[in-house]
Amino acid sequence: MLIDLRIFVQILPSEYVLGVDGGGTWTRSIIMRTDGEIVGVGRAGPSNPITLGVEESLKNIIEAVENAGKISGIKNFQASVLGLAGASRSRLGNEMLSRFPAFFGNAQIVSDARSALAGATGCEPGVVVIAGTGSIAYGNNAMGVDARAGGWGWRLGDEGSGYTIGNAAMIAALRVFDQSGPDTVLKEMVLNHLGLDDVEKIIDWTYDPQREPRHFASLVPLVKEAEKQGDKVAAQIMMDAGAQLGMVTQAVIKRLRLMGGFPVACSGGVFKQPNGYNLAFEEAVRKVAPRCNFIEPLFSPTAGSAFLALQKIGVDVNDGLLSNAKTSLEGLNE
Repeated sequence: MLIDLRIFVQILPSEYVLGVDGGGTWTRSIIMRTDGEIVGVGRAGPSNPITLGVEESLKNIIEAVENAGKISGIKNFQASVLGLAGASRSRLGNEMLSRFPAFFGNAQIVSDARSALAGATGCEPGVVVIAGTGSIAYGNNAMGVDARAGGWGWRLGDEGSGYTIGNAAMIAALRVFDQSGPDTVLKEMVLNHLGLDDVEKIIDWTYDPQREPRHFASLVPLVKEAEKQGDKVAAQIMMDAGAQLGMVTQAVIKRLRLMGGFPVACSGGVFKQPNGYNLAFEEAVRKVAPRCNFIEPLFSPTAGSAFLALQKIGVDVNDGLLSNAKTSLEGLNE
């Protein structure tokens, strides 16, 4: 059954744009006025068409936009930019674009990394590195050239992602069972988290047709907790993952020939609660960019999508607009 996308009634030409960030865990939306004021935010389930399919992804995007519309009362947009994990590198992006409703206005799908960079730096040159369920490094330079590395999805890469960390934790648990690897508290932690009473049941859990990368990524907090407890296996998993993502980031920096104190914004849940992962990542990046500045993102990828939508209709994303966005976002739960 096809989704009925005509959930809003068309109104007069809008002074608002729509920004959407869709990944393997959540879809978030922002409604922004052309002066930068944010008037509504919404959230729904994941919207990666590669792992979910077009139908499910569209459903969750529409739900996130509808939720933002309930807050703001805004029901149509001059332009929309949707940063969707995986969509910009597959035929699914065009399929989704062709099915967007008319109230999206002048719509465009970009990579979630491009949205993240726009939000992280306020549309200024630099690099953003995303480590959530998946991972990617994306950047641009002062000449407007952009480059990306990684982001090939969980079957082909996603180095340093939540998926790869969770998968490594499960492999570590299996190696304890086989007595082919060192002892680790991860064995019991993984079993408890998954609600399993036998290591061999991990097989059925893993190969369940409904299993998604985000389910593996849910194990990341366990690995971090084991690392805190001094577990050497967990610490090595985190350090290896951070170093791998650092090498992906090196590729972007070298291709763009970035030098000096350019910003490197770290986004995504894996970077939270700094640990050996962060240290290994920064050490790898500084091998090619010793003077770069590691920063917290100025805004979310969702806001970044909205900034790109503003640029799409000729609005200058300047300091005043960014200030309006920051002020209006206070009190809103994005």
